[in-house]
Amino acid sequence: MDLTKHQYNRETLKKYLYELNIADILKTQKLDVTFAVRYVLNPKYQLAENETKITPNMVLHYQPHIHKLELVEAMLAYDSDDDSVEDFETVANR
Repeated sequence: MDLTKHQYNRETLKKYLYELNIADILKTQKLDVTFAVRYVLNPKYQLAENETKITPNMVLHYQPHIHKLELVEAMLAYDSDDDSVEDFETVANR
């Protein structure tokens, strides 16, 4: 997948989440606020060191279509049971 040349839909990004760097996804793809909260800002999916340094302010910087209030509301409403990507160990053992 070439994140710099192509825009991928939400389902494709979720499918390849563990094969891609979340920071690269943040910087190159147009994301919706729920994807940003559930996957980009979620420590559960941050495996590389640069991914663990992603902050809400970085999301707002790289995703200027997401408004601060919208992000805050999505973060407050987030329920980890909404996650729909299997954990890394399950995916890696396939």
